[in-house]
Amino acid sequence: MRDLITNYRKSGVILAAGLLFATALFAAEDDWPRFRGSNMDATATGILKVDEGQGLKISWKKPLGSGYSSISVMDGRAVTMFSDSTYDYIIALDADTGKELWRFKIDSTYIGHDGSHNGPISTPVISRDRVYALGPKGHLIALDIQSGEKVWSRHIVEDLKALAPVYGFATSPVLDGDVLIVETGGEGSTISGLNKDTGEVLWSTGNDTVNYQSPITINLGGEVQLLCIGDKYLYGLAPGTGELLWEYRHDGGSGSINPVVVGKNKIFLQYKWSESVMLEITKEDSQYIAEELWKTKNIKGTYNTPVYHDGHLYGYSSRFLTCVDVETGNSVWKSRQPGDGFVIMVDGKLVIVTKKGGIYVAKASPDGYVQLAGLQAFESLAWTPASFANGRIFARSLTEIASIEIAKIDQLVTAAEKVVAPDSQFMNFIRKVTAAENKTALIDEFMASQEAFPIVEGDDLVHFIYRGEGDDVVLQGDMIGFRQDQSMRRVEGTDLFYHTARLLPDARVGYRFAIDFEKISTDSLNADRNQAGVFGTSSWVSMPEWVAPKHLEPYGNETPGRVDSLRFDSKITELNRKLDIYLPAGYDESDMKYPVAYIHGGALALNFGQQPNSLNNLIGESVAPLIAVFIHQKPNSQGEELTGDLKEKYAQMVAEEIVPLIDKKYRTVRSSEARASIGAGFSGFMAFYSTWKHPGVFGKVASQSTFLLTEAENELKSLKPDAGNQPLEIYLDWGTYDIRSPLEGWDIGRENSRFSDYLKEKGFTVAGGEVHDGFGWGSWRNRTDKVFEVFFPMEKAQKMN
Repeated sequence: MRDLITNYRKSGVILAAGLLFATALFAAEDDWPRFRGSNMDATATGILKVDEGQGLKISWKKPLGSGYSSISVMDGRAVTMFSDSTYDYIIALDADTGKELWRFKIDSTYIGHDGSHNGPISTPVISRDRVYALGPKGHLIALDIQSGEKVWSRHIVEDLKALAPVYGFATSPVLDGDVLIVETGGEGSTISGLNKDTGEVLWSTGNDTVNYQSPITINLGGEVQLLCIGDKYLYGLAPGTGELLWEYRHDGGSGSINPVVVGKNKIFLQYKWSESVMLEITKEDSQYIAEELWKTKNIKGTYNTPVYHDGHLYGYSSRFLTCVDVETGNSVWKSRQPGDGFVIMVDGKLVIVTKKGGIYVAKASPDGYVQLAGLQAFESLAWTPASFANGRIFARSLTEIASIEIAKIDQLVTAAEKVVAPDSQFMNFIRKVTAAENKTALIDEFMASQEAFPIVEGDDLVHFIYRGEGDDVVLQGDMIGFRQDQSMRRVEGTDLFYHTARLLPDARVGYRFAIDFEKISTDSLNADRNQAGVFGTSSWVSMPEWVAPKHLEPYGNETPGRVDSLRFDSKITELNRKLDIYLPAGYDESDMKYPVAYIHGGALALNFGQQPNSLNNLIGESVAPLIAVFIHQKPNSQGEELTGDLKEKYAQMVAEEIVPLIDKKYRTVRSSEARASIGAGFSGFMAFYSTWKHPGVFGKVASQSTFLLTEAENELKSLKPDAGNQPLEIYLDWGTYDIRSPLEGWDIGRENSRFSDYLKEKGFTVAGGEVHDGFGWGSWRNRTDKVFEVFFPMEKAQKMN
């Protein structure tokens, strides 16, 4: 597809089509003075040679507080930003020794939320006499490089009407001559240029929003231009004046989009979380044409910006280090090693910081991943790409900063991976088959002798087994975490892969396999399936003390309840809405009035939660007769009505339209004490939100694994729930193996536990608690009985009758 790029430049200016990064006029060749280095391409030309007998060695390391800011290095100073959990700082260290030279207090700490950690994200830029830095709350500051004293400061929210991204300001400033350039976002000020000596605003332009992108300067036909990318547009600007030269609409959305210049006239953009694009820029009749050469999913789902080298891009696709051919967008290779992280290019080699704190040097070659050196530099998480200056690597974690050099080292002995339960019966078999000549026959015999898979041994061991084609097989599941894999060991010379885990004796977890990076598979040896959850369709396994809920058994009596379908026109949401209403057995023959449970995310609760079947089994045994209303979401709303921009209207619709409609059409007990608001995951948030947003409608609220990140939790707390003002019966449960991201800052189980404590502090009695299960309907439906038994218990007298 060829798109015309609007050319705004006056006719006297001639622009060529060659794209090269402009040389930094203020930095020596061996410096790394700003985000992604001197040339803003994450590439260093210094020498990084790893000879035989050499490896990585820490030359100095010291504590440093939390933050994502990269390390800028120039004239013997290493400058970055961090938080001590009270304040955010800019700090300068002696690059040779790590000694602190000065620190400058920016403001109170930017508190991490919704999966982020405390502290700044942006990277300072250094000139010969100044440091320029942007704090996460919008403080743009110029400091004296020698003393760290403030020269000037601006607040880009107050002064430039900048719009703060969700995780705070993250864009990194650049210098071009006398102009300090920073992306700000907002109407008329996507990007702004300031006088570097005074902070005076020289120009602002663009109408795009900005999140976590940073500008770069490029050489376009011998003339320096500024390449600025927003959430929807890619701009070409004159750095000195901000004059708009051309623009290209990419419509990718917000994210960490940083352009990568490839060759003379190509630009690579990871413009969407799910896709990347390669553009070719050409000039025809004084106008620029952007042609999409290819789109690919071979680089996606990552916060890392790739690097270009010799016809290939090297970066991450999801959690895998990836090499992509720039001519086609095709994947050349993928590697699980060295782990998810961030990459720069030094002397034709990849320098990688993994999120687990490792530093690795590898060949930049289309032949595959070949590691030259490696070091576990940090024990804490690392979310910052390395820098390289004067022959050394500079890196940081969320707790430390270090300088790393190439040096002669003793032969490294790689520690063997720890074996879980080495004396188990299963591991005895593995040792036996490993030593056998006829491995296949021994494995066939072993597999045929098993009663079930996975193999559960004792009360806490489970052995996951995969047998089949594949070179790289990993296990994914509730017990491992979101976007995480556990490599499975292969019995050499066979097609048998295995992994052993310890689980709690009454645990139940979902899992699946990923084969050769692409193929996702349930366990063909295990017929038990979860049909919906964070992992989609998956297999599940239970431990010996787990008890299968009887209410999930198919209802066998002749008098089940029935489900009516009802549609109505909602004036509030301006949509025709669908409800499914469960009526208990005997409803038509009786004249009694019934309590009502309103189920948010009703389609999932019906289909995957199997709630009508559970109610058939429970009513008359442990649960009193009730009506259940399953509320369907707006089609293709992707949760907007439950937690997003449409949630207020949805909650209003429930309180002001659906509840009165059900009360009018059916025989209901018309009091808040007889109404429950129920959900799970995202719809669990709505259960609480609708209850507190419209007090007096519901007297009971239940949720399982409420999707409570910081913003959602704060919104619920802003409704000021208090048992003294609005008494409620509350049920809340969550899983030991609930959805969480070990490499980020969020854990739904932990957040639900904290929220339960908060509710108790507000005077509420909270039923439920932690269960040894996972996330999704495969877990939640196991406790449908607990929810309804708490809210609508069958009285002894009723049960006797």
